[in-house]
Amino acid sequence: MRLRLLGLTLCALGLSALTGVPAGATDTHGAADPVVTNFDSQIRVERDGLLRVSETWKLSNVTGTFTRFVVTRYHLPDDIDHVQELQDLKVTAGGQDKQTEISTNGDVTSVAVADVSGATQLDFTYTVKGAVAKTLNGTEVRFAPLTGINLTVQQANIVFSTPEVTHVSCFAGAIDSNTPCTLAQLGETAGPTFQQQGLPPGNTVRMTVGFPEGEIAANSIVEYRKTLKRAFSTDTAQLLTALGVLLLGAIALLLLYRVRGRDRVDPRRVVPASLFSLGADTRIDFTPPSDLRPGEVGTLIDERIDPVDVTATIIDLAVRGHLTIIEQEHDSEYARPDWELRRVANAPSEELQRYENVLIRAIFGDSDSVLVSELGRQVRANLGQVQDALYDGVVKRGWFTERPDRTRSLWATIGIAVTVLGVVLTVVLALLSTWGLLGLAITAVGVGLIVVGRYMPAKAPAAGRVLGQVAAIRGELLEMDVSELPSDQHAELCSRALPYAVVLGGSERWIDALVATDDDVDEDEGFPWYRGPRGWHLQYLPDSLRNLTTNLTGALFAR
Repeated sequence: MRLRLLGLTLCALGLSALTGVPAGATDTHGAADPVVTNFDSQIRVERDGLLRVSETWKLSNVTGTFTRFVVTRYHLPDDIDHVQELQDLKVTAGGQDKQTEISTNGDVTSVAVADVSGATQLDFTYTVKGAVAKTLNGTEVRFAPLTGINLTVQQANIVFSTPEVTHVSCFAGAIDSNTPCTLAQLGETAGPTFQQQGLPPGNTVRMTVGFPEGEIAANSIVEYRKTLKRAFSTDTAQLLTALGVLLLGAIALLLLYRVRGRDRVDPRRVVPASLFSLGADTRIDFTPPSDLRPGEVGTLIDERIDPVDVTATIIDLAVRGHLTIIEQEHDSEYARPDWELRRVANAPSEELQRYENVLIRAIFGDSDSVLVSELGRQVRANLGQVQDALYDGVVKRGWFTERPDRTRSLWATIGIAVTVLGVVLTVVLALLSTWGLLGLAITAVGVGLIVVGRYMPAKAPAAGRVLGQVAAIRGELLEMDVSELPSDQHAELCSRALPYAVVLGGSERWIDALVATDDDVDEDEGFPWYRGPRGWHLQYLPDSLRNLTTNLTGALFAR
């Protein structure tokens, strides 16, 4: 198919070359058609593979610009092209140099000779480089001196001057024709001789002359077509290099994860722990182990500060008496609910964690109260400081050796940089070479860095016991029989446990336990930490807290 298309291209080029001022056109109606009466070519094959070509073209009735063509690019399998170059071109007529224009368009090089008139003899001399190719048993010259000219060639004679020859062949007709030439022979005293009589317009004469090993040097000019298959070649060198990069990258990522990302603790290990302990006078005290706070628990588990961690901290601060959550009156059944967060003037004297102090300042600023609907940009602007303080706190406790957020950000940046580099290299290598697989391998390593970076940093050994305690607390929150708590402390202890249940799970059963303290049909005021509006009942608490959590998350984290 490629050869057929080339043949059509040659015919089109020949036709276009003979339009405008067509070669062979005359001003006299009925004049004879332009033809090439004789084409004689002498080709000397040098030891280094160069072809020294001398040609004589005898033209009849040709007027204007005469253009001849030579196929200088041959398409071979495996995306390989063999290219021939025409050098040292000289054209004369009657001993006078003729003006020529040489150009290459796709697979064909054209030579245009201007100012041709009537019966003319043109003498061409030129050198062909790249026409000798390596074969299994030696070398071959592959050359097509007559190609696609839009004139009939009445007689063509080509004689080679060569050393020892092993075989010859010659075909005439279309570019992919297998029709033998009129004559192709090995003479006893002369070199290979080829003849063709009556070559129609647009047809081709192509010849092959073979030589034994060591006679004529191969000088093929090899170029490679830009194809996806070749750009991502799976040849041995390219494939082994890409696999080597992938293997080394995988080993490096595994070592990185084991050294920097794998937790040195077993999160499934359970250490005896409880949120409750027996105090004086048989009262139950709320004593979370290691003085754990809900926000710290959530950050320790997933190494991230989530909206639920901050919301649980606000509820915990309310339960501990540092602020009061007051649900506002509903203007109508469909009105958007709102809450007032009010600072408690005589708050307990317990020492707050730094992140808790920062959060309180972010919420209230210089005021003593604020509506959830009005928390707005100021709180969101200061939320980064809360997150910084919380991350610094877990590092200070020795649970991490470095801040999780900064470590993940660093490795994500490195991974993205390597991935982008791999993509750029893939494009560049695919366009300029056959090493596109190497770029893909580097890209894969970059993606692996992004994935491994999510597991950074590893939890320190000091976090092991705390995680074991957290596992025990989670089991307690999910399975403890809440009815066993003293009735006079029931609401207080359930309230204290609620923020931890928000983070660890089981919040519904602890809210239900608070609802169960309502033993009448009268409206309820709520608890010291949560106040309802007029007409509010404890049965509304699940919906109230669910709406509060949703609105707090929107106020604190919405963009």
